[in-house]
Amino acid sequence: MIAQTERCLLARIGFFLCHEGLIAEAEAVFEGLRASALDRDGPVVGLALCRIIKGECDEAVKMINERMASGESPLMPQLSLYMLVALGMGGRLSEAKALRERMEQDRMTQSLATADALLEELRSIGATA
Repeated sequence: MIAQTERCLLARIGFFLCHEGLIAEAEAVFEGLRASALDRDGPVVGLALCRIIKGECDEAVKMINERMASGESPLMPQLSLYMLVALGMGGRLSEAKALRERMEQDRMTQSLATADALLEELRSIGATA
């Protein structure tokens, strides 16, 4: 079993790899984390980001939906953030709009701002579905 501090460090490495465009390597990190801690949201978020960058937005939506449906997530704002990005990048604009409205009602302003910044960054590097 990997300790919490090691999981956090590995997750940061995975996100750094995503940022550097090393998607296959990032996926390997997140798959390892998911195998070692099935109850954690971080690996799902990381794998979803990898799918979004690869243009597999529907797969990212599916992964996040499964995690959200479990009802066990302490990181619902973070999952919502990546769901919003996946929907937006995948061209599912009516679903993205509905989610954005729910997030606004739930006062997830930081998550919305982060989602907007991430969408802008992904579009600027050409990560499109």
